[in-house]
This record gives sequence, C-alpha cells and structure tokens, in this order.
Amino acid sequence: MPRRRPVRQQRTSPTRPISGISAPAMRAIAAFERTHFGPGSTARALTTWSKFVHGTIRAINGPAPDSSSCPCCEDDGPDEHRTILRLALHALPAQAARELMLLVRPLDELYLSRSYPRPDNADLRAELTVE
Repeated sequence: MPRRRPVRQQRTSPTRPISGISAPAMRAIAAFERTHFGPGSTARALTTWSKFVHGTIRAINGPAPDSSSCPCCEDDGPDEHRTILRLALHALPAQAARELMLLVRPLDELYLSRSYPRPDNADLRAELTVE
C-alpha cells in the first residue's frame, strides 16, 4: 500500500491578533515581535495598558509599585508595557505604526486626564504620545 504524502504545514503566526489592526500591520508587528519581545508581546502590552488606564483612580494615582518586593514580577508593571508600545511605535513601518497609534493615543489621553503629575510618574508621563 502506498504511503500518503505528508500534508504541508502552514506556518501560522503565534502573534495574538489586535482588534482594529489590518493584516499587513499585523505582519509588521509579528516581525517586530520575532526580533524584540516575543510573540504576542504587543497585544499583551496594549491589553495591560488599557486595563491600567481604565482601572481605578487609586491604581493610577496611588503610590508607585515597589519593584523590589517581587523580582520575578519586575517587568509586569504598566510602565514597562507602555515602553514596549513606545518601542513598537518607533520600530514599525509608518502605516503599521499609524494604525497602532490610533489605538494607543486615546489610552494615553485618558491616562493624562485621570492622573496627577507627580515625581514618581514623571517618566511614564514623558513617554506618552500626547503633547
């Protein structure tokens, strides 16, 4: 009995799709993630930033989280995820960056409208897209 030919496997991107982003922009994001932070990092960063910004005022204006309390969770803060988004916006091609900016800018505006300027959030406020 002849053997069946192996089915050709399609390469699927492990990148999580981002609602509101076109397929070409998602391909550019996937290429960025392959070389920088790993698959799904941009979607995870956008989700985390969105949850933080839409969270309670106390979480936004409360004391800065102490990163020394848990060294394994050091990169889980919203400021780290916002840095990933900033790096992605700078590294992506113009059209893909524009599409991602359309999702990030309203979140930045919301954060700026809900937070108080303080020395411990000055770095985060400085890297936002809104002037």
